[in-house]
Amino acid sequence: MLDRADNRDDRPVGAAKAPARSGRGGFLRPIAQIALMSLVLAGGWAGMQYLANSRVDPVRKPFTPLVYTVETARAELSDNTPVIRLYGQIDAGRSVDLRAAASGEVLEIHPDLVAGRRVEAGTVLLRVDPFVYEGAVVEARANLASTRAAIAEIDARLASEREQLESAQMQLDLAKADLERALSLADTGTLTDKQVDDRRLILSQREQAVSQRRNNILITEAQRAQQDANASRLEWKLREAERKLEDTAVVAPFDGVISDESIETGRSVSANEVVASIYDDTALEARFTLTNAQYGRMATDTDPLLGREVDVSWSVGGREYVWPAAIDRIGARVAAERGGVEVFATILPADNPVELRPGAFVALTVPDRVWRDTFRLPETAIRSSDHVFVVVDGRLERRDVSLIAWDGEDAIVEGDLANGDEVLATRLTEATEGVRVRKPDQGNAPDATSGQTTNPSDLQE
Repeated sequence: MLDRADNRDDRPVGAAKAPARSGRGGFLRPIAQIALMSLVLAGGWAGMQYLANSRVDPVRKPFTPLVYTVETARAELSDNTPVIRLYGQIDAGRSVDLRAAASGEVLEIHPDLVAGRRVEAGTVLLRVDPFVYEGAVVEARANLASTRAAIAEIDARLASEREQLESAQMQLDLAKADLERALSLADTGTLTDKQVDDRRLILSQREQAVSQRRNNILITEAQRAQQDANASRLEWKLREAERKLEDTAVVAPFDGVISDESIETGRSVSANEVVASIYDDTALEARFTLTNAQYGRMATDTDPLLGREVDVSWSVGGREYVWPAAIDRIGARVAAERGGVEVFATILPADNPVELRPGAFVALTVPDRVWRDTFRLPETAIRSSDHVFVVVDGRLERRDVSLIAWDGEDAIVEGDLANGDEVLATRLTEATEGVRVRKPDQGNAPDATSGQTTNPSDLQE
């Protein structure tokens, strides 16, 4: 017993007590951890409560509907005429190819016979050698003079024959009277039968003389008629020769501009050869094409197409110049290659520093037909081409319309509109029935009935 007790006392002190200390430390450590965690959670909860209690709640504003500030256009019932914008070309309304009527060598050319130069009517542009034609005139005049001399000779012979006829007629009358006396005396026996026969013979001779003179006059008159016919022929020959002599000079037929020339001094030209071309710069016209639809509208309009005034503009040198014009005629055929009807408008005078030239590409504004009792509205007012919105008591109301025509940025419409309606002209994606709107001149601050305002520029399509 003592030995076992001694043995227990002999164990190291640390070895016998270590298990007892280790058991107490394992029990306290979890308690401490739990306490620390609880303390942290309690502090976080206290902090959250403090932050939650210190938060300021926002003040809730009452909901008010949006009011859009928009532009409007006043609908006015009237007669509207859209304007069609077309393109065309300037042509010369009167142009001529100058031809040499006489053949020969060109002796002289006018200095203004150059393409682009303007010449006056009657100006001799070139002259062909007239030698041969002057000789023809001299010969024709000589032949005519010879014939006229023959006519004068015949007239003198006729005068002589008529005088001799008068004398023979007087002698015939005397012979008749003498025969009558002789017959009366023969009845009384004063004259013999031979004396009476001698008087009968004298009467017969006198009658033959009168007949001969009359025949001579008829023959001479026939000869004069022949000479008269010959003289008329020779007069025409003379005029022809003089005409050919005049044709040696090529003359400008009217005031105009030389458009082409192909002649030189010393060159020989043949008859009917084109030597130059000229056009009248005061008779220019614009040629353009109307579609079948456009032509159909204008042709049936109460305002006739012929005589309709149009504007022609030519852009040149960085500027645009405008000339008034009037539709003068319509093409004889439909221009299938251009898809419509050709129309020609005569250019009227205008005080522009530049002159129109044939071939210029121009723009035209042509009044379309008149649409009576219609409305003209901005393009932005039209919705889906079939309706608009009208502002009534600050709200939008839909109105159905029919689109008739466009005129630039305006639309011509008819439909469920009244004269004086205020039509919405601002594009809004929110534009529907009942949306509140206001005009810019009504201010930006909301009122009791309209509510909050919104700038329409932020809501445009």
